[in-house]
Amino acid sequence: MTPSPPAAADPWRVVLYRAGPGLLYRVVVGFMLAVLLAAMVGAIALALLVPARPHWLLAIVCLVMLMVLGAAIAGLLRPAFMVTAAGIVDRTYLGTRRIPWPEVSVIEIDPALMNRGATVVVRRDGSRVRSAITGSRFAVYRGESPMDHGQDLRQPARPTRAAIDAHRRWLRGDLR
Repeated sequence: MTPSPPAAADPWRVVLYRAGPGLLYRVVVGFMLAVLLAAMVGAIALALLVPARPHWLLAIVCLVMLMVLGAAIAGLLRPAFMVTAAGIVDRTYLGTRRIPWPEVSVIEIDPALMNRGATVVVRRDGSRVRSAITGSRFAVYRGESPMDHGQDLRQPARPTRAAIDAHRRWLRGDLR
């Protein structure tokens, strides 16, 4: 019996660069979750520990509010921009877009006022995909310096440089 060859690693899991929430932002969100948890657990305990008759409905409402608000606050940590060996992954609050390298024509910087400095992936069909989290407004959120975007906020920052570098490597055949 011959051993089977090892399964090739999924190229979407080989992350070359990741832009997501920085350490300070994660600590603040964790603190918010802890305060929310303490307040809701206290409210549930007060509702259920009434000696004469516990207030079940109030406890259930507090528990549902805890779950909904906890999920909403934890969702603040979801957005990310990842450059992988297979392409670019743009994860937003509600969805995920995967753009494989064969579909990428060029990577640009968004000059628009509100999205200045954001990475724009131009596909071969002409459509443009902008990743908001890579913009200059989100630099502190990512734990990076806003000065990486230059004086006019139109210079390629770390996310754009990583995407351009990986795209060039793919074009040379280093990532296949």
